[in-house]
Formats: sequence, C-alpha cells, structure tokens
Amino acid sequence: MLWPQEQPRLEWWLWSAVLPLCWALILAVRVLVWQIELFNRKVYLRALEAAMQAWWQRRSLGLPVQDVLLLGPAGDMQEDYLNLMTSVSPPLAIPGATQPMLRCPLSLSLISEREPALARHLARLTLALPGLSECWPQLRAIAWVGGESGQAAFVEALVRAGVVLPEARLLLQNLTDLDDLIDTFHRDCRGEDDWLLCAGVASVASAEEGELGGEAGFFWRVSWPGRQLVHRGEYLASQSPVELCAQMQRYAGLQSAPTTCLALDRASQAAFVEGGWSAVEHQLAGQWGVLAHLAPFIGMSLALLQAGATGQPCGWLSQDGNQRLAIGVAVPYGNS
Repeated sequence: MLWPQEQPRLEWWLWSAVLPLCWALILAVRVLVWQIELFNRKVYLRALEAAMQAWWQRRSLGLPVQDVLLLGPAGDMQEDYLNLMTSVSPPLAIPGATQPMLRCPLSLSLISEREPALARHLARLTLALPGLSECWPQLRAIAWVGGESGQAAFVEALVRAGVVLPEARLLLQNLTDLDDLIDTFHRDCRGEDDWLLCAGVASVASAEEGELGGEAGFFWRVSWPGRQLVHRGEYLASQSPVELCAQMQRYAGLQSAPTTCLALDRASQAAFVEGGWSAVEHQLAGQWGVLAHLAPFIGMSLALLQAGATGQPCGWLSQDGNQRLAIGVAVPYGNS
C-alpha cells in the first residue's frame, strides 16, 4: 500500500533532523581533538623552551676565581704574566738529552723529579699569598691537574707549613672534570667563605718535531668573592668552529667574539679563526712550549689575569695532551 503523496514520510523527517546533528557532532569531536592536540603541543613547546633555558643557564655557570698564580719558563714573578706576557721575551730553550726544552729556571733537578720540585715551589708561592693564611679552615676540597707525585709533593709542602687540609680530592684532568667541578662548587660550596683549591704542574720531557717540551704550574683560589669568572670550556668535535665559538659566546653572554684571545699553540690558533676568535697577536707557544693536559688550564689562568686587569672578556685556545682542540673564555664580572 502506498503512502499518500500529500503526507511526507516519517523517515525522511527523521533523517533530515538526525544527519545534520551527526555531522555537527563529528565536527565538534574533530575540533575538540584538534584543540587538545594544539594545547598539548603548546605545553610541550613551553616545557621544551623551559628545559632549554635551564640547560643554557646551567652551562653558563662558571668558577669565580679570587687569586691566580702561575709558574713557568718565565719564572715566578707574577707581573710577568700580566698583559698576556707582551713585555716578556721568550725564554731560551735548554739543551736536552733528545731535544731542546723550555724549563722553569727555579727548579734544576733531574727530569724525573721535576714535577714534585715544581709542585713544592708552587706550594711555597701559595703559602705566601696575602690573606690566605686565615682562610684555610674554610677550604672544602683540592682539585689537582697532573700526576700523583706532584700532588703528593704539593700537599706535603702545605702540611709541613702547618696547614690542615680537607681529605676531599676532586678530579681535574680535562674539560669534563672542569664541568663537574663547576657543578660541585655551585652545589656544595654554599657558605660565603667556602672555597676550592685548584692547582697543578706539568713537565713535558719530549714533544713532536719542531716543538719544545715545556713545564708550568698554576694555582686558583675559587671562592664566591672572586671577581673573575672562568666559564666551561669545550672541545672541537662534532660542531663546526663557527658553531662552537657562538656557543662559547652564549655561555659568557657576549654578542660577539672577545676582543682579546690567546693561543698556546698554532693548531688551536688556526682552528677558530673562522669563528672570529683570532689570537694572532697573542700566540704564546714560544713562552710555554708543549704542556699536555695542563695547557688548557694555563690558558684559562692567563685569560683570568687578562680579564681582571682590563675589565674585558678574554678567550683562550689550546690543545690538550690528546691533541684535542679546546676553547673557552674568562670574564671579569664574576657570578654577581
């Protein structure tokens, strides 16, 4: 039996009402899902940005250094190490058993005994620092660069002078150890008078052809009143020199390359020119010779002295004992 043509079907009315509602519901669900995804993406981007900012903030930390001492072929007169040693003539190489060497004039012992002798002399320089005698009780740890014989001689000289030293010893042989040291200082040295002693010596008996084995020593008093700051250094590895130079500048909050840079060897001097870090005027290989793992720390020490004297950032470039190219910067305004 046919439905009267003048009366509309009920099903038609139902579909005409339900279909738009279904489409509207589907659209609403799609919009809701899209909004949830958009919200989650915004939350993710904000979390990522916060994590990146926290990473850069942590990587921009450094060690505030109050006192710096240097010992090298130029001697132990600290004024000779100011102004990146521009007023000091390169020392004469001393004939050696296999090749000439640069040697500290204050220690004339046999090669096998040179590092302990240098360490003892560095300890005497440390004990003579003005104002340090009353600060020993606040010393929290010693970080040493170099061999055990040098460290033992340095510690023994201090103990013989009546200094009571903490038992804590921290590794400081490369830039990764420097990273850990920076984090340790900011985490554990909470007291205003807390400080760390960083020091080391090296005596390199032989070097590659065309280079001179050198020797040196350094001392830092790392404490909150320090007005110079040494930032984390980095090795040239997967990044390009331009990228690594930009990273160093961001660590130090610099808009461009430091106006003054020093290099302790010609390979590092040439490697970072592309990034705008030029050390042509301050190539110090002739003053120090090859210093193996101590070289980056001598570069940092010279940069700290330069930053403190001029009030301007100073970059340093060097190789380590594994011939890894390293870069870093010291700035004059501390952690304030």
